[in-house]
Amino acid sequence: MAGVEEQDVGGSGDEYGSSDDERGNTAATGSQPNSNGTNIPRKRKPGTTAQQKTSCELCKARKVKCDRAEPACSWCARHGRECVYKERRNNQHRTDQIMELEAKVKRLDALLQALGRRVEDHVLNDHATGAIGFPSRSDSSPHQSLGSPVGTNASGVPRKPTATLSESFWEQRFAAQQTLRNGDQEMPDLDRTSVQSLLNGGPSDNQSQPVARSVSSLVPERAETNSLGEDLPPNDVLYTLVDLFFKHTNTWIPILDRKTTFGTFFGSTSLTDRDRIVLYAIVACTLRFSKDPRLTPELKAHYHETAKRKVELYAFENVNIEASRALVILLVDILGTSNGPRGWNLLALIVQNAKQLGLFTETKVYLAPGPGCLPETGSLRMVAIAQPKSFIEDEGRRRLAWVIYQLDRYATIATTTFDFMLHDKDMQRHLPTSYDLFSKNVPVETCPCPSWQARPDWTGSTFPLLHNRHDNLGSFSYHCQILRILSGIHDFLKMPLDTTCAAAITEWRNTHRMLDAALNTWLQNLPGEYSRISALCHSDPASRVANWFMLHSVFVTSVVRLHSAAAYPIMAMHRGSQQPQQNSIFTPSYHAVQRCKTAVDSLCDIIRDVREVDGLELLGPPFAFSLWMAARLLIVHSAATGTAIDAKIDFFIETLAHVGRFWGVAANYAKILARVVQKGREGVVSFAEMRRAAYSLVTLTSTTRRSGLDPMTTRMTTQEDIDYIDIFDFFNVPKMMEAPPRQMGVFGTATSSVEAVAGMGGQAIGLNGAINPEADWLGY
Repeated sequence: MAGVEEQDVGGSGDEYGSSDDERGNTAATGSQPNSNGTNIPRKRKPGTTAQQKTSCELCKARKVKCDRAEPACSWCARHGRECVYKERRNNQHRTDQIMELEAKVKRLDALLQALGRRVEDHVLNDHATGAIGFPSRSDSSPHQSLGSPVGTNASGVPRKPTATLSESFWEQRFAAQQTLRNGDQEMPDLDRTSVQSLLNGGPSDNQSQPVARSVSSLVPERAETNSLGEDLPPNDVLYTLVDLFFKHTNTWIPILDRKTTFGTFFGSTSLTDRDRIVLYAIVACTLRFSKDPRLTPELKAHYHETAKRKVELYAFENVNIEASRALVILLVDILGTSNGPRGWNLLALIVQNAKQLGLFTETKVYLAPGPGCLPETGSLRMVAIAQPKSFIEDEGRRRLAWVIYQLDRYATIATTTFDFMLHDKDMQRHLPTSYDLFSKNVPVETCPCPSWQARPDWTGSTFPLLHNRHDNLGSFSYHCQILRILSGIHDFLKMPLDTTCAAAITEWRNTHRMLDAALNTWLQNLPGEYSRISALCHSDPASRVANWFMLHSVFVTSVVRLHSAAAYPIMAMHRGSQQPQQNSIFTPSYHAVQRCKTAVDSLCDIIRDVREVDGLELLGPPFAFSLWMAARLLIVHSAATGTAIDAKIDFFIETLAHVGRFWGVAANYAKILARVVQKGREGVVSFAEMRRAAYSLVTLTSTTRRSGLDPMTTRMTTQEDIDYIDIFDFFNVPKMMEAPPRQMGVFGTATSSVEAVAGMGGQAIGLNGAINPEADWLGY
C-alpha cells in the first residue's frame, strides 16, 4: 500500500522466532555424532530425492512449508537469505533427546510443586501474622524477626518467624535471588527448596526443611531474573513491554525501528548506558498496557517511578541522541497523564537539548573534536555529535526531530495563550520516509516541509510540498505536513484582532480562507488509501491502520480549530438586543458551521469503526484530544443556537472514558464533559450562560495593573468555574485587541469588554433562525 506505514506488531519470525526440534523421517540420515554428542552436518550425497530432504533452517524457524529447492529454496532466494540444509538426525539421537526432554519436564514439574507449596505457606503466614504487603526500607537486618516463637502452619509444617515490618523489600528480593543463583548453597536463615538442584535432577538437601517465607506478595518468585538490575522487571516482562511499546505507542510516534531495537535490547551484546536509558523510558511509558498478573498496581508504580527518575537524572547530566529519545518517550507518558506544567517543563528541556544537538536542521558538515579538544566556553552553542553511520541512523534522528515538533504542537494547541517552544522557522528538516523504507535501511530522498506561509499558491491543484516524491512518504510524513498547517491556525487565532479596523478584518478573512484552502489541498493530495479508511479498519485493524486513524483525527482537529472561530465567534456575544442584525460581520458563518458539523460527524463514524474492531487501545492522547475538541464543539453549538445538545456527546464521553483506561488525560476529559453536560441538561444553568461566565472570568483575570501601586484582588473560583473555562475558553476566538477601559466598543457602543458581557443578561445567543448561505461574510 503506497504511502502507508506498516509496522510489524508481532515481530519477525526470522530474527526472533525459535525453531522446534528438527522434524521428519529419520531414515535418511547424513550426520554422525562426534565425541561431544553433537551432530556434524555433511553435504548431501548426489542423487538424494526431494522426499529425503529436510526443510531449510530459515523455513524451520518460520514454521512454514519449504519447497526444498536447490541450491536455495524459493523464499530464501526471493529475500536474498542464505539457505542452509542440514542432515536429519538418526533415531538413536532423537530417542536420547526425547528422554532428556522427559527428564527436564519432570524436574520442572517438581519445581512448580515446590514453588506452589511455598506460595501456599506464604499465604497462610500472611493471614496468621497480618504482615503488610510492601514493607518500608530500614537499616535493620534482612533476616531480623519479631522475636515470636516459631509456629506451625495448618498442615503442621514448622514455620519460620515472620519478617519484621521494617525489613527492606529489595533486600529480601536480593537475598532470594542470591539463593536462586547459588542453588546448592543454603542461606543460613532463609530456608528454601533449591531451584538449581531441581533443575539438575539431583536430590535436594533441604526439601524436607521448612518452607521459607516468600520474598513479598508483590513479586512472584522466579527462577530467572533480568540481568539489568532490580530497577527493571524480569527479562520476559521486559520483552513484552517493548513489544507493547511498538504496538501501542511507536505507531503514532515512530521514532524507533523494531528490528534494531530488539537486537539492541535482547541481542548478544551487552547494553550501554545510553541504550539502557531508552529501555527505562519504554518501561515507564508502556507499563499501563501490561496485563501481566505479576505486575501488581503497587509494583507498576514502583517500576514507573524508578524508570522515570533514572531517565530524568541521566538526561540532566548528558546531552546526546539517546537521552533526547528517552525524554521524548517519557514526555509521551507524562502528557498522556495530564497536559500541565510537568509536561511543559520537560518539553522545554527536550527542545533546548535538540537545538544544541542540531536535530532541527539537515546538517552537512559535522565537527569531530580531536583528542583532548573539548569546548569549554559557550562560543559554539552546539554539542558535537558523530556523523550518522547509516541511513537508518540518519532517518532516526530526523524522525526524532519531527516527533518533538509533533508533541510541541499537541501540547500547545490545547492552550489558548501559549506560544510554541519550537518555532516553525527553526524546523528545517526534510519529511521522514515511510516506515518500510526506514526499517529496511533504504536511502531515499524526501522533500522539505516548510511552514504553511512558504507556499506559492495554496489554491492550486498540487500540494507544493510533495515535488513528485510522495512514493517515499508514509502516514507520519503526511502527519508532519498537516501539523505545519495546524501551527499556522494556532498562531492565526492567537493573534489579537482590531475589530474597529476594516483593513484588519479583511486581512483576517483572507488568512482564514488561505488556511482553509491549505487544508483542502492537503486532503486532496493524500494517497487513495485514505478514502478507504473505514474499509481498511474492518479488513486490517493492525497498528498500521491506526496511523491513518490518527491522521484523520488531526485533520478533524485542524478543521474544527479553524472554522469554529467563524462558526461561533466570540464577537457575537458583544451584540446587544437593540443592535441591528443586518451587520453580518462576525456573525455565525454558514460555511464554517457546516464544515465543523461535517468534521465531527466523520470523526464519530471513524470511532464506531475503531470500536467495532477493538482498536481504541492502539490510539494515543492526540486522538483523545480530537474527541475532546469534537465533544466541546457540540456544547458550544448548543450554547450558540439555544437548542438541545446533540446526543453524540454521550458517545464521545463514553469513548473518552474507554481510552482513559490507559491514558489518564482522556479520563479527565470525560469527567469534565460529564459534569458540564449533566448541569446543562438539568436546566440549572444554560450552556450560553456557562460560555458567558467563562469569557467574563478569563477576561477579568487577563487585565493588568497600570501601575505597581494599583490595588490587587483575589477571586475564589469553584469547580464549575474551572469546568466552564476548560470547555468554552478554547472557542472564545478570535481574540480581541486590548483597548482602554472606556474606548468605543466593537459596534460603536462606549463600553468595556467586561461590561459588555455583564450587560447582556441571560438572553441566549442564537443563530437568528436559518442562516442564509448567500450572505456568508467570509465570502465562500
